[in-house]
Amino acid sequence: MRQNMFQEGLYQVFFKETPSPSPQTEVTNNGELSNARIHRWFGAVVNTRLLVSGVIQILSALACILTTVTHACVSYSCAITMTTPAWSSIFYVAAGCLAIEVQRKANKPKIIALMGVNVFSLVFGFSALLANGIRAAQAVTLTYQQRAGSYVARASTIVFTVHCFLASLYILFLSWRGLRRYSSPHFQVYSRVSQDPDETNGPLLEQVEFNM
Repeated sequence: MRQNMFQEGLYQVFFKETPSPSPQTEVTNNGELSNARIHRWFGAVVNTRLLVSGVIQILSALACILTTVTHACVSYSCAITMTTPAWSSIFYVAAGCLAIEVQRKANKPKIIALMGVNVFSLVFGFSALLANGIRAAQAVTLTYQQRAGSYVARASTIVFTVHCFLASLYILFLSWRGLRRYSSPHFQVYSRVSQDPDETNGPLLEQVEFNM
């Protein structure tokens, strides 16, 4: 009687089959763990660097819009073709706002969207700057003071555009590094080995009985 109880206890401990988690539950847990790790990395490691980059991007883009419109109105009578850098600056503002949101609550979809917006802003901004350098519109006759102000506005547009470029590149680097390091957590789920009840008199129990 005591021997049967001992065998039953061994079976309950070592061979009783436990229900394995469903694949959908494992996928959900993996996604939650990935987002938690990414959020912790952006909050602890990146700290406020992403926030500062987003603010610089927004301020530089707004200043670029102002200087671009000033240069176009002073030198080209507000020609629409000479305001193309201002159009790309709108996307830099959107990218900066999204960077601030990612710093507040980071997760994988937001980071992917942030990278996409920054890549588009870089391509569009570089193309707009090249198009602006072609000077498709005819410049008007300016006085010395107006010409000096136009040069200052144009140089300021280039400087603020470069600031937006650098901020976008840095944000892309931080986002790529976070996704690369923490998007795929390495862990395994272990489950107990199941065994049929008829196999309880296997070598393990026979060895236990022999030792007793």
